[in-house]
Amino acid sequence: MRVLATLLVALLVSCTTPPPVIQPTPAPTREPNTLSISVLLDLSGPRAPSGQPQRNAMQLWLDQAQALSPAVKLKVKFVDVASSDARVLIELRHAVIDDRADAVIVGTPAPLDDTFTQAAATSGVPIILTVPAADPVATQGGRWIFSLAPTPETIARALVDDILSRGLRAPLLLVSDESPAAIAERAAFAAEIGRRGFTAPSAVVLAPGDGPAKIRGPVAVAKSVILAGAAGRYLDAIRSIPVSVDAPRVYLSYLTETGDLTALGASSALVTWPGSRYLATISVAPLGARVPFVQTFSERYGAPSTLAATAYDALAFVDGAAELTRDELDPAHLRQRLETFTFAGVVTLYSFTPARHVGFASDDLAYLRWNADRSAPLVAPPPDEGAK
Repeated sequence: MRVLATLLVALLVSCTTPPPVIQPTPAPTREPNTLSISVLLDLSGPRAPSGQPQRNAMQLWLDQAQALSPAVKLKVKFVDVASSDARVLIELRHAVIDDRADAVIVGTPAPLDDTFTQAAATSGVPIILTVPAADPVATQGGRWIFSLAPTPETIARALVDDILSRGLRAPLLLVSDESPAAIAERAAFAAEIGRRGFTAPSAVVLAPGDGPAKIRGPVAVAKSVILAGAAGRYLDAIRSIPVSVDAPRVYLSYLTETGDLTALGASSALVTWPGSRYLATISVAPLGARVPFVQTFSERYGAPSTLAATAYDALAFVDGAAELTRDELDPAHLRQRLETFTFAGVVTLYSFTPARHVGFASDDLAYLRWNADRSAPLVAPPPDEGAK
């Protein structure tokens, strides 16, 4: 009987004891006066030549900022998207959900399509682009996206202006590698030259390794050659063009890196590309007149490209807005501050409004030439008086 009674008591207790409560894992506490920034870059794959200089520039900004003991600290995580557009969306989700980023900087030419803008709309954090893109303000997630580079349309206007002012419209050779950046560039060019009353030529599409053979014939008669997309993919094709007074003018992309120009050697005399007028001016200034970024970057890596300098400005852009709203360091208030922010960077004077999320000042866009003696870009001289 005693054993039976003991069993009955144990059964009664087990039936009346409430089940254990499983508490959710608490979210990590944000560090005070700290913004978490995820930076998505192409650090491997075919677009890596555009990603590494941006990382170098951002690391330089972090080194300089740390030395100043800033009131607001930027905690930056670099993420390699390996030249994959799909990976950009995956890593954007990871940055927002897993890393709880307060802002995301995207330094790769991923297409600003419905999928990307919808992801931006649901992210709830500011997304800063360093590469050319259409003004995102009219898109689904446009209120969260800010572009520091000029739009493809702005670049196309400058390109057509330069070609027409120099009398180089025809014969014209348009070349593409059909990467997302190249497609956007040639489409913008075709639209702009059509707006001026001319017809754009069909693009010659190059695959890896076949550049010299495919362009040899057309280049012999062309007055100008437009290479759409990152310049690094066209180096062999450019080197196959004889350097002479009769050589065509070769127009490169806004994505051109100074390393590409150095690799061209004597063929760098053929090329011109769009970039920052202001950056080119301070890059060739005497050492004492250069801003700290240009001087230190040049000493470590060579003259900075416009894209690398824009990446440097991206961190300064977020930091400057955060300093003005340090009592409310959350993504929503940061977005509101960015949307009305005017910021003097090393590339241009950026200015944003609720109706305009492209900050680059179009007056600062210029066509540049490479000065091999000084290993630095220079603003291309205007066309001769007799050019038509």
